Amino acid sequence: MQGKVYRYIGSETAPLQLWHSVSQSGEAWWFGWSETAMHLPQKLPATLPQEDWERLSIFNEHAELRLLNLSAEPTILLLTEQVQPSPDQWQPCAESYEVDRDEVNRAQHILLGDPPKSAGGETTQLADVAFPRMFDYGVSLQPSQQNTHKVVLKVRYYYDAAHRLRYVRYVGISKIVGEVSNHVR
Repeated sequence: MQGKVYRYIGSETAPLQLWHSVSQSGEAWWFGWSETAMHLPQKLPATLPQEDWERLSIFNEHAELRLLNLSAEPTILLLTEQVQPSPDQWQPCAESYEVDRDEVNRAQHILLGDPPKSAGGETTQLADVAFPRMFDYGVSLQPSQQNTHKVVLKVRYYYDAAHRLRYVRYVGISKIVGEVSNHVR
């Protein structure tokens, strides 16, 4: 599978409007941070907070719109395997990147693990005592003796021709459930 990375060369800089301009509808997620705020990955709302973003990503299974504020002007990239953006507003960054087929189905990063029994039941939240922050990805987890429950971020890895990892594209957030083995308890 081939992945493409495009750089935005148009005049519109509102991330949500750019996302909709590349025909991205349906379920999507976003995350971002600025000097004063950090927003964890969560479902994409109708409007985004007004921030001077250092990094902002909007993503779904078809594409990721990535805003990076590294210099005077923000850099806006579109990472995709399927979407064909308008050539008068998007310029290819390279020919293409290889997306390993094996990675497409199994590449995931754990965001949240099993809730503790002290949660008292189903929850979407987990507090980290070492870093006082409430983690809530909007995916419900249930404490269980028989199964593990994890919130995972699905990703795709983009490799160049020399098989060097160049980009990690975010695809979606979901829950995985597995049986508890004897050595895990």
